[in-house]
Parts: sequence; C-alpha cells; structure tokens
Amino acid sequence: MLTLTSIRNVESKPSDDIDVFIAACGYEGRARAAAREFHETAKKRLAIGFVSQRELEYETNRAWFESAGFDLIEVGDDAFREALDQYLRHQARDGGIRKVEVDISCFNRFRLAHLVDALRALSSTEVTVTFRYSIAEFTPPVEDTAPTVTVEPVIPQFAGWTTRPDRPPAAIVGLGYEPNKAIGIVDHLEINNATWAYYPLGPIPEYYQQVLAANQSLLDIIQADGRCQPYDLNEPAQLFHEMNSLVDMLKPHFNAVLIPFGPKLFALVTLLVASLNDDVGVWRVSSGSLEAPVNRKPSGHIVSVSVIFRAAH
Repeated sequence: MLTLTSIRNVESKPSDDIDVFIAACGYEGRARAAAREFHETAKKRLAIGFVSQRELEYETNRAWFESAGFDLIEVGDDAFREALDQYLRHQARDGGIRKVEVDISCFNRFRLAHLVDALRALSSTEVTVTFRYSIAEFTPPVEDTAPTVTVEPVIPQFAGWTTRPDRPPAAIVGLGYEPNKAIGIVDHLEINNATWAYYPLGPIPEYYQQVLAANQSLLDIIQADGRCQPYDLNEPAQLFHEMNSLVDMLKPHFNAVLIPFGPKLFALVTLLVASLNDDVGVWRVSSGSLEAPVNRKPSGHIVSVSVIFRAAH
C-alpha cells in the first residue's frame, strides 16, 4: 500500500505526460467539463459510466467521451472496483503508471472512495495523482428531500478501526445544502457535544447562504464553541492540513469519523485524511437511488489538487 506523502494545490492547466485520465460519465452537464480541458495529454483515457439513471445529459456525455478517444466502461457500483482494478492492472503492465488525473466531479462517494483506494494500492514506487473538480453552477436544493437509507462506512477499506472501543465517537462533518441532513446524522449518532463542522466558501456565493440556512439547527448547537469553520473550495490542500490537525487533536480522546456532505472535493479530502489515519472512518449517508437526478452544469471554475503516493522504504 502506498502512503500519501505530499499534497498541494495546483493551477487548473493541462499536465504533461499523463499515463491515465479517469472521469465519470454521468448525467450532469459538468461531467465532461474538466475532461474537455485536460484529457489531451493523456496516453490512456477512461470514462466510467453507470447502468442506471442514464438520463438528462448521459447520452450526450457518453457520445462526447467516445468521440474524444476514451475507453468507456458502464458498470453498476457492485462491479465498479473490479472493472477499475482490471483496467489499471492492464495499463501498469503496458508501461507502468506514474501520473494519473481524475475528474472527481461526477463520481458518487462510494466510487470516489474506491478510486482513492485503488490508486494507493498500485504496484508502483511513486504515483502522482492530480484530482480535478468542476464547481457546478448554483441550482436550488431539492425541496422534497429523500429519506436517508444508508449510514455506513463508505467502503470497508475506509471503515476505520480502533484499539479503544471504550472511547466515545466524534464526527467531523462537511456541510451541504440538503436541509437538516447533517443534524439528522448527528442526532442518530447522539454526538451533539462532539461534532465539528466545515462549511464551504467558493466562487458561487448563492451556495453559502443556502448551506447556512439548511444547517441552522446544527450551527446553533456547535457555533458558540467554535466547532464550525469555513473552508475555501479553491484551497483543498489547506483544508487537508486543517482536518488532519483536527483529527490528531481528537484521536487521544475520541474515535473520529468523517462524514462528507456538500461538495465532492470535501469528500475527497476526507478520504485522503483517512488514508493517513487507519483508525479514522469515512461514512456515507445516502438516500440511494431515491435521490432525484439533478443536472448540475459547469460554472467554469475548476479546482485542482495534486498528491503523491509513495512506497514505504
């Protein structure tokens, strides 16, 4: 297993000599935004599609990925990891994998977790991975919020494990604009007194007010103690360092779990923090296929962050 040794924000401009570029072929308009800007220097290009919810812009995206020379694989979540591992093994045999780019914008959290885990499991001595994230234009939150059907580790590899089950849980939550979802999970875990939260500040100001309004009942509980912090969507490396420090502070006293609502970029950072902390879990709270598809279109803002995974000597 490779270890994360560095993380830095990088400019959103094309890289040289990419071995593999990986994107999700989904139903959102932004599914092809980052790929369109950054795929051309990649030796191999992989778009992973879905077997359900092929609606909205799915067919348009699929046609674009095929015309841009992507290998297109359409699989359900249950077959995702095997298909990804097989593709990466094949590329590794054909000349090694040293530089990878991933557009995370339209992968669900389950697939995103498997991507991070598969990349750190590559049989290389060092892999540089640049993650791209296309910030969506503002769309209002769906009024009729689907019920939560899943509260569990995002995948078993990020379940976290603890040698001290007697310690109480603590949650680090990323806030999104789904009304009262975060307070719902905090109540479910009965950890009002041990919840820390981050809310996003980014180039689309409408999101900020909606996030605060959607989470007012949780903020009322935790804001007075300073347990709620903003993070800059354009500075994912800074968020990584802040969250990793918070985890270090909590670990002597609590069993920490990371619960990423809000932008996929926050979910990515929780997975990278957990990859350095085996005893910290990343949890998924989902409504499954009950969530109505929303066509999120690209705002034109793309955030890029680069990490290095190295083999331990």
